Amino acid sequence: MRRGLSFAIGTALLALMILPGSVLFAVQSSPKSSLTSNTANWYYSQQATDILNHIQTLAARARQELEPLQVQEVDLSWQVQADMLDRAKHDVNMMGNDLLQLEKMKGQLEPWQENLISRITPMVHEMVYQLDEAIAQINQYQDPVRLSLTEYPQNVALFCKNAGDITGTVGTFNQYVHAEQEMAALQRKIAPARS
Repeated sequence: MRRGLSFAIGTALLALMILPGSVLFAVQSSPKSSLTSNTANWYYSQQATDILNHIQTLAARARQELEPLQVQEVDLSWQVQADMLDRAKHDVNMMGNDLLQLEKMKGQLEPWQENLISRITPMVHEMVYQLDEAIAQINQYQDPVRLSLTEYPQNVALFCKNAGDITGTVGTFNQYVHAEQEMAALQRKIAPARS
């Protein structure tokens, strides 16, 4: 038994003595980026980036269309408000079509794109719900004063918040990816100088 314990301790000490040398002479490889994947398809990845930017543009436009309705003293007829909601609905429908295209590409995109899609999809679904509620309320009451006493103002405000969140989220991801790509390019330039 004592011999077995001595053998185990000796093996552990030998491993500890060899390990620093193996670490010292290990080939240094560049760290794997969370931006890229071996399974991503370059064509789909480029197409997805364009679609995500399109979603960002649509969200910004939809928010801009409905922001005037957030002002408490808004003095717009219900017909004008309905027209504004209709334009926003068109943008949201286009966002939905874009998400369907992205869904078909799933598994062939970069990890950051998959992450971004999973973040904005619930926001788009919320926007659809809030917009449908606002449209139902305006169709029912057709009076700005009565509308202000319903959940209509909250639905419009939440719609604008989600649209702003989508715009900001896509923008933040784009900035992050751009910064990571620049850092990777700098590391590639510096790597030959170290050799």
